[in-house]
Amino acid sequence: MAFGVYLHFPYCLSKCPYCDFASVASEPPHERYARAIARELELRSADAANRTSISLYLGGGTPSLWSPEAAGRAVGAVRSAVPFADDPEVTLEANPGAAEAARFAAFRAAGFNRISIGIQSFDDRVLSRLGRAHTGDEAVAAVKAARDAGFGNLALDLLYGGASQDLALARADAARAVSLSPEHLSCYALTLEHLAVDVPMAKEVRAGRLEVPDDDLQWEFGRAIGEVLCGAGYRRYEISNWARPGREARHNALYWNGGEYLGLGCGACGFLLNDPADPSRGGRRWGNHREPGRYLADVEAGKRPEAWSEDLDAPTLLRERVSMGLRQVAGVDLGQACAELGESAAPLVEAARKLEKQGLAVLEGERVRLTERGLDFHTEAVLAFV
Repeated sequence: MAFGVYLHFPYCLSKCPYCDFASVASEPPHERYARAIARELELRSADAANRTSISLYLGGGTPSLWSPEAAGRAVGAVRSAVPFADDPEVTLEANPGAAEAARFAAFRAAGFNRISIGIQSFDDRVLSRLGRAHTGDEAVAAVKAARDAGFGNLALDLLYGGASQDLALARADAARAVSLSPEHLSCYALTLEHLAVDVPMAKEVRAGRLEVPDDDLQWEFGRAIGEVLCGAGYRRYEISNWARPGREARHNALYWNGGEYLGLGCGACGFLLNDPADPSRGGRRWGNHREPGRYLADVEAGKRPEAWSEDLDAPTLLRERVSMGLRQVAGVDLGQACAELGESAAPLVEAARKLEKQGLAVLEGERVRLTERGLDFHTEAVLAFV
């Protein structure tokens, strides 16, 4: 079973009004946070036993605000404690502000070989309504800075469906992104429902003070963006992700394929099997405290900084494997998943046949994948299995 490490950095310059991630607008305690990561690694030393990581992902928050020296020490602590495969994918999430871009070369020297820049849009009015601090020109400059710093694996994030955006602007954002020749593109619809916290933008929409495109218009935006990306040679490999061949995100695939991941840092989540050689024995998922002060206090007191945890049995893991696996264009091998988890594939194959008759899925042996229409109705399609 594939295994990776996720490291969360919760600090930002400001909190975007649509963001429900574990983040706070605060000056980062650079060295203290790096020491806390190293201490949490000591507390979780048994979790990395007999596992080899294929990836390390530094997400946030705004990780590019962390001093490259402190971030490098945290990454060094991870790599000292956890065995890594040859040529692992080591990703840095970054904002395109000028201050962050000036640090890209130092982050590259610290061992990061992939960078994911949260551009969201190139239109200044759309960016302003999203609460983003950068401009479209700064986004373009950040891409150049990443290339100049030596990043040969570049990912860009776009967010569509925000206030002030129309179909033409969504297409223009996609075209501008393509013109910068990234290896990977993630394109997400603005989501204001079923979030971890009730974000300010959701409150504004409910109160009628802010209008955003409805679901039908968002669907049109997504289709238009996909047409631009596919026309430029990018391959859609997951509901919201496109890539050049061979440049798919290795770390994210862990989540979609039932892989294990060690979560470190404030707000990080982790998942480990009880026995990697026998997934049918279930596993455990946990989440660290989302408040930096509480996270730091627990770690510095020698306590695992967990806010919650849950034990997952084989049937639950199978439901998750199918649900997440069907986000991928390649789908999921029901036979393989059921064999690993000690469950019967017959009911799932029958459910897949019903979806196939509705034009939502294609069944090839025991591998099922959703059609383009099925991907648009992923949630409804998954219900047929669970």
